[in-house]
Amino acid sequence: MDFEIIVIGFFVGIIVGATSTGGGALLTPALILIANVPASIAIGSDVLIASGMKLFGGGFYILRRKVDWKTIKNLTIGSIPGAVLGILILNNLPISELDAYISRALGIVLILAGTFMALLLTINKRFHPRHPPRWWISVVLGFLTGLLVSMTSIGSGSLLLCALSLLYPFSATTIIGTDIVHALFLALVATVGHSIAGRVDIALATTVLLGAIPGVLIGAKLATSMPERILRASLAIVLIVIGIQLTVFNMVSVQAQSVSPTAQERNMP
Repeated sequence: MDFEIIVIGFFVGIIVGATSTGGGALLTPALILIANVPASIAIGSDVLIASGMKLFGGGFYILRRKVDWKTIKNLTIGSIPGAVLGILILNNLPISELDAYISRALGIVLILAGTFMALLLTINKRFHPRHPPRWWISVVLGFLTGLLVSMTSIGSGSLLLCALSLLYPFSATTIIGTDIVHALFLALVATVGHSIAGRVDIALATTVLLGAIPGVLIGAKLATSMPERILRASLAIVLIVIGIQLTVFNMVSVQAQSVSPTAQERNMP
């Protein structure tokens, strides 16, 4: 099991290093579908893993002055309450149905993330906004991102990065740096919330990082030799396929498991 998780972390790290996206979108479903980690534990542990990865990545962009602090402030004003609300929603879901709810939500968000990523690839590169949107738009984007990240561990890299690219007049490096630094603050808050609720497995997170760290380094080198559009298009397809798997097929298996005990009870004398 440990070796399997290290391998998962390694391959997810390659994708993250090559595209700067897909961490939560790939790692969480991989832990659920391949390593059979409960959905709630996979999400809680993933935000801890994200905190570690974003810490190093965010520091790099801060030192290079490739972040927009005003946008980060407005995003954080919305994302922190959104993360708190997401944690509260999860805490109030019936424990027996928690993983089923999370799997369905995770699948839907993955499909959206893959669709938005594909949309971003089809936009003409000449399209570039001249002015940033009003401050309250950043707050709303932050709130939605915080809600999604705390409940599914997805949204910061896949969805918010797409929104920043469409709405903000920043360079590509500043968009990525701004997204990573904001994601660091958000992941720290979400980690605390999931830790209090007992949904963080530190041993699992450490094992994933053993594979993810070298994977990120390899992915970063890979990005210089392969067209980024091909990598991102492939990632978009993978996200949509995994989303369908979690939303449709995984829900069928969950429902079958929930029906099985009832059938046994009916056959009991």
